[in-house]
Amino acid sequence: MLALVDWIDALGAWLGRAVSYLVFAMIGVIMYEIVARYFFNAPTFWSQDVSGWLQVAYVFLGGAYALQKGYFVRVDMVFERFSPKTQAVIDLTLSTVLFCCFATVMIWRGWDLAHQSWDMAETSSTGGWNGRVWPAKFLVPIGVALLALAWFAHLVRRVQTAFGRGDAR
Repeated sequence: MLALVDWIDALGAWLGRAVSYLVFAMIGVIMYEIVARYFFNAPTFWSQDVSGWLQVAYVFLGGAYALQKGYFVRVDMVFERFSPKTQAVIDLTLSTVLFCCFATVMIWRGWDLAHQSWDMAETSSTGGWNGRVWPAKFLVPIGVALLALAWFAHLVRRVQTAFGRGDAR
Protein backbone atom coordinates (compact mmCIF):
# COMPACT_ATOMS: atom_id res chain seq x y z
CA MET A 1 0.00 0.00 0.00
CA LEU A 2 2.81 2.42 0.86
CA ALA A 3 4.43 1.73 -2.52
CA LEU A 4 1.21 2.89 -4.19
CA VAL A 5 1.12 5.99 -1.99
CA ASP A 6 4.75 6.74 -2.88
CA TRP A 7 3.93 6.32 -6.59
CA ILE A 8 0.94 8.69 -6.28
CA ASP A 9 3.14 11.21 -4.47
CA ALA A 10 5.83 10.92 -7.16
CA LEU A 11 3.23 11.41 -9.90
CA GLY A 12 1.81 14.45 -8.10
CA ALA A 13 5.26 15.94 -7.57
CA TRP A 14 6.29 15.39 -11.20
CA LEU A 15 3.02 16.79 -12.54
CA GLY A 16 3.19 19.75 -10.16
CA ARG A 17 6.69 20.64 -11.31
CA ALA A 18 5.76 20.21 -14.97
CA VAL A 19 2.57 22.27 -14.68
CA SER A 20 4.38 25.03 -12.80
CA TYR A 21 6.06 25.99 -16.08
CA LEU A 22 2.66 26.87 -17.52
CA VAL A 23 2.95 30.15 -15.63
CA PHE A 24 5.73 31.12 -18.02
CA ALA A 25 3.60 30.11 -21.01
CA MET A 26 0.75 32.27 -19.67
CA ILE A 27 3.15 35.19 -19.19
CA GLY A 28 4.43 34.69 -22.73
CA VAL A 29 0.95 34.67 -24.24
CA ILE A 30 -0.09 37.77 -22.30
CA MET A 31 3.14 39.61 -23.12
CA TYR A 32 2.73 38.75 -26.80
CA GLU A 33 -0.80 40.17 -26.70
CA ILE A 34 0.38 43.36 -24.98
CA VAL A 35 3.16 43.94 -27.51
CA ALA A 36 0.94 43.08 -30.49
CA ARG A 37 -1.92 45.26 -29.27
CA TYR A 38 -0.14 48.34 -27.96
CA PHE A 39 3.00 48.51 -30.06
CA PHE A 40 1.73 47.22 -33.41
CA ASN A 41 -2.00 47.90 -33.09
CA ALA A 42 -2.60 44.24 -34.02
CA PRO A 43 -4.50 42.51 -31.19
CA THR A 44 -4.81 38.75 -31.33
CA PHE A 45 -8.05 36.82 -31.37
CA TRP A 46 -6.71 33.91 -29.40
CA SER A 47 -4.60 35.18 -26.49
CA GLN A 48 -7.40 35.57 -23.95
CA ASP A 49 -8.68 32.04 -24.59
CA VAL A 50 -5.25 30.42 -24.59
CA SER A 51 -4.14 32.16 -21.39
CA GLY A 52 -7.41 31.13 -19.72
CA TRP A 53 -7.02 27.52 -20.82
CA LEU A 54 -3.44 27.46 -19.58
CA GLN A 55 -4.72 28.71 -16.24
CA VAL A 56 -7.31 25.91 -16.16
CA ALA A 57 -4.50 23.41 -16.73
CA TYR A 58 -2.35 25.06 -14.07
CA VAL A 59 -5.12 24.99 -11.44
CA PHE A 60 -6.62 21.58 -12.08
CA LEU A 61 -3.48 19.63 -12.95
CA GLY A 62 -1.59 21.27 -10.08
CA GLY A 63 -4.22 20.43 -7.45
CA ALA A 64 -2.67 17.10 -6.46
CA TYR A 65 0.69 18.78 -5.91
CA ALA A 66 -0.92 21.55 -3.84
CA LEU A 67 -2.63 18.95 -1.63
CA GLN A 68 0.58 16.98 -1.26
CA LYS A 69 2.51 20.06 -0.15
CA GLY A 70 -0.23 21.30 2.21
CA TYR A 71 -1.06 24.41 0.17
CA PHE A 72 -4.81 23.93 0.37
CA VAL A 73 -6.74 26.52 2.33
CA ARG A 74 -8.44 25.52 5.54
CA VAL A 75 -9.45 27.24 8.75
CA ASP A 76 -5.99 26.99 10.27
CA MET A 77 -6.82 29.20 13.25
CA VAL A 78 -8.93 26.34 14.61
CA PHE A 79 -7.40 23.29 12.92
CA GLU A 80 -3.82 24.02 14.01
CA ARG A 81 -4.84 24.05 17.68
CA PHE A 82 -5.70 20.34 17.54
CA SER A 83 -3.19 17.57 18.07
CA PRO A 84 -1.89 15.77 14.94
CA LYS A 85 -4.05 12.77 15.85
CA THR A 86 -7.22 14.90 16.10
CA GLN A 87 -6.33 16.64 12.83
CA ALA A 88 -6.00 13.22 11.21
CA VAL A 89 -9.40 12.14 12.51
CA ILE A 90 -10.99 15.34 11.17
CA ASP A 91 -9.39 14.71 7.77
CA LEU A 92 -10.55 11.09 7.82
CA THR A 93 -14.14 12.05 8.58
CA LEU A 94 -15.44 15.54 7.87
CA SER A 95 -12.84 16.57 5.30
CA THR A 96 -13.23 13.29 3.42
CA VAL A 97 -17.02 13.59 3.25
CA LEU A 98 -16.73 17.15 1.95
CA PHE A 99 -14.00 16.19 -0.51
CA CYS A 100 -16.02 13.24 -1.83
CA CYS A 101 -19.02 15.50 -2.44
CA PHE A 102 -16.83 18.03 -4.24
CA ALA A 103 -14.94 15.45 -6.30
CA THR A 104 -18.07 13.53 -7.29
CA VAL A 105 -19.82 16.63 -8.59
CA MET A 106 -16.74 17.99 -10.34
CA ILE A 107 -15.90 14.71 -12.08
CA TRP A 108 -19.50 13.91 -12.98
CA ARG A 109 -20.54 17.35 -14.21
CA GLY A 110 -17.09 18.15 -15.60
CA TRP A 111 -17.16 14.98 -17.68
CA ASP A 112 -20.71 15.72 -18.90
CA LEU A 113 -19.82 19.27 -19.93
CA ALA A 114 -16.56 18.23 -21.59
CA HIS A 115 -18.27 15.39 -23.44
CA GLN A 116 -21.03 17.71 -24.64
CA SER A 117 -18.38 20.17 -25.80
CA TRP A 118 -16.65 17.37 -27.73
CA ASP A 119 -19.91 16.13 -29.28
CA MET A 120 -20.97 19.54 -30.53
CA ALA A 121 -17.43 20.58 -31.53
CA GLU A 122 -17.85 23.63 -29.32
CA THR A 123 -15.64 26.57 -30.16
CA SER A 124 -14.70 29.66 -28.22
CA SER A 125 -17.26 32.42 -28.24
CA THR A 126 -14.81 35.12 -27.14
CA GLY A 127 -12.50 35.24 -30.13
CA GLY A 128 -12.69 35.18 -33.89
CA TRP A 129 -10.40 32.18 -34.21
CA ASN A 130 -12.92 29.46 -33.18
CA GLY A 131 -10.58 27.57 -30.87
CA ARG A 132 -11.87 24.25 -29.57
CA VAL A 133 -13.08 24.39 -25.97
CA TRP A 134 -13.21 20.68 -25.11
CA PRO A 135 -9.49 20.24 -24.23
CA ALA A 136 -9.76 22.75 -21.39
CA LYS A 137 -13.07 21.30 -20.25
CA PHE A 138 -11.64 17.77 -20.07
CA LEU A 139 -8.89 19.07 -17.79
CA VAL A 140 -11.48 19.60 -15.03
CA PRO A 141 -12.51 15.95 -14.48
CA ILE A 142 -8.98 14.73 -15.21
CA GLY A 143 -7.49 17.14 -12.70
CA VAL A 144 -10.06 16.30 -10.03
CA ALA A 145 -9.47 12.56 -10.59
CA LEU A 146 -5.75 13.19 -10.02
CA LEU A 147 -6.67 15.19 -6.92
CA ALA A 148 -8.76 12.23 -5.72
CA LEU A 149 -5.71 9.98 -6.09
CA ALA A 150 -3.70 12.47 -4.05
CA TRP A 151 -6.50 12.53 -1.45
CA PHE A 152 -6.29 8.74 -1.20
CA ALA A 153 -2.54 8.98 -0.51
CA HIS A 154 -3.24 11.74 2.01
CA LEU A 155 -5.79 9.52 3.75
CA VAL A 156 -3.38 6.59 3.99
CA ARG A 157 -0.89 8.86 5.74
CA ARG A 158 -3.65 10.24 7.99
CA VAL A 159 -4.68 6.69 8.98
CA GLN A 160 -1.08 6.09 10.01
CA THR A 161 -1.14 9.25 12.10
CA ALA A 162 -4.55 8.57 13.66
CA PHE A 163 -3.63 5.04 14.67
CA GLY A 164 -0.07 5.75 15.79
CA ARG A 165 1.89 4.26 12.90
CA GLY A 166 3.85 7.24 11.74
CA ASP A 167 3.48 10.90 10.99
CA ALA A 168 1.56 12.66 8.26
CA ARG A 169 4.70 13.59 6.27
